[in-house]
Amino acid sequence: MEDIDPKPVLEAIEIIRSVKSLFTEQTPYLPVYSALGGAFVGAISSFFPNYLIGKLKERKEKRSTTLQLYAEVKATIELAEHRNYIQQLERVVEAFNAKQITAYTYQIQVSEDRFPIFKSSLDRLGMLEVDIQVKVVEFYQLLEAVVQDVKPGGLLNVSPASLEAFQEALRITKRAQQLGVEILAIIEKYHRIPSTRARGSNGRD
Repeated sequence: MEDIDPKPVLEAIEIIRSVKSLFTEQTPYLPVYSALGGAFVGAISSFFPNYLIGKLKERKEKRSTTLQLYAEVKATIELAEHRNYIQQLERVVEAFNAKQITAYTYQIQVSEDRFPIFKSSLDRLGMLEVDIQVKVVEFYQLLEAVVQDVKPGGLLNVSPASLEAFQEALRITKRAQQLGVEILAIIEKYHRIPSTRARGSNGRD
């Protein structure tokens, strides 16, 4: 029987010991790494669901606010058209130009609780598209200016008003109507709402 050289056997044993130490020996920083890793994974796992929920909530609130304003703007335009406010002002201006009158009083009863949706949405306007924000604010500012002129005690009725006062009121009213139509068109485009306004109406479509 041949003698076994012990050198290769000892080398093999040493290699096995070295390999085993790679699996059993721990670095002193491992618990720290594990803790940091666990904290990171926990933060990420809680961040993304909360982020997504927040974004979905914001998107829903944005659409809800936009559609509510859409409904109020649409109702305001339709009411003004139904009551022929612009045509009434135009007839007064025509009467001035025809020298039929030299002064005139004009009055409309206006609710003090007007534009409730707009007023309740002021803190959410920043969520809307910029072009909608700008037009909505201008629309309601112009409407409020007209209201101040035509309500009891306003510029057009506190005393007989001049041609210039009625021309200004007519200009502002027409501009407000134009803005209202533009607001409806933009919202219909962004939110894919079928337009119900017939072309050729009092507004400019």
